[in-house]
Amino acid sequence: MGKGQRNRAQSARDRIVAQQAAAKRSDRRRQTLIAGGSIATVLVIVVVFIVVKSLGGTSATASGGSANGDPQPAVAKAITSVPASILDAVGSGPTGTNKLSPLISVPNAPALTQGGKPEVLYVGAEYCPYCAAERWAMTVALSRFGTFSGLHFTHSSSTDAYSSTPTLTFYKSSYTSKYLSFTPVEWFNRNGNATSDTLQAPTAAQMAIFTKYDAAPYVPSTSAGSFPFVDFGNKYLIVGAQYLPSIFGTQSNPTTALLGISWAQVAKDLQSSKSPVAQNVLGAANMMTAGLCKLTNNQPANVCSSAAVTAGASGL
Repeated sequence: MGKGQRNRAQSARDRIVAQQAAAKRSDRRRQTLIAGGSIATVLVIVVVFIVVKSLGGTSATASGGSANGDPQPAVAKAITSVPASILDAVGSGPTGTNKLSPLISVPNAPALTQGGKPEVLYVGAEYCPYCAAERWAMTVALSRFGTFSGLHFTHSSSTDAYSSTPTLTFYKSSYTSKYLSFTPVEWFNRNGNATSDTLQAPTAAQMAIFTKYDAAPYVPSTSAGSFPFVDFGNKYLIVGAQYLPSIFGTQSNPTTALLGISWAQVAKDLQSSKSPVAQNVLGAANMMTAGLCKLTNNQPANVCSSAAVTAGASGL
């Protein structure tokens, strides 16, 4: 390896270390909740949700962070129907100082399926800024294989790193596809600092996958249990974001000010292949799409034979 390659590799490692350091607050908070969990606590949460539902509670109220995210039909339409020409023009995944976690290959693992289709399992939280960033790319990629409904828009925590990153939430959304099954678990709401902030506790089967693959040797032991976690049919993983949340105008140091760009501006930027938002979000989406095409045996053909997927595959 030449000196230039060593420097680039070290730079990439430094950026990943920086991401992990910025996320420690979120990880400690989440790990404390997991460690303190018990069957009794789960039963209490179930009872609370039943009571809330019986009293007519809405998804916006229950989801905490989603309360400030009324439906944005124009934004949802824009991010779920990005033109193929723009995706092709962007090409491979994030580059330069924004590039973080790649897709991780999982060799010789049993296929993860649901209903006879490859399953994509996402585990994240509404407070998490890296989840906030990654959801944009996930939504673009998955929309090439199926249809979302019920997407709502919110921000990551106002007191965490990259405070109030603009994003969407998968909580109470739905996804239909003849090629894939998508299972989102938004574990905690935007507050995310108490057991009462739980939105969707993982099932035992989901927790087993999360515990097995969100750990060494797939990620460094110091990063075990990090959000977001995405399992692509047990063939590829994403642990952490593929790019920095700062592309949305937020800062690494916590601040209560809303410094991020609007949801509408994100949607607008995704229509220009030259914008930093598009180059990162759509580049990451192209890498995901290439991985998803491996799961679907290159179906649909018009997607999996596209220039975007060919470019994205180079990053797998």
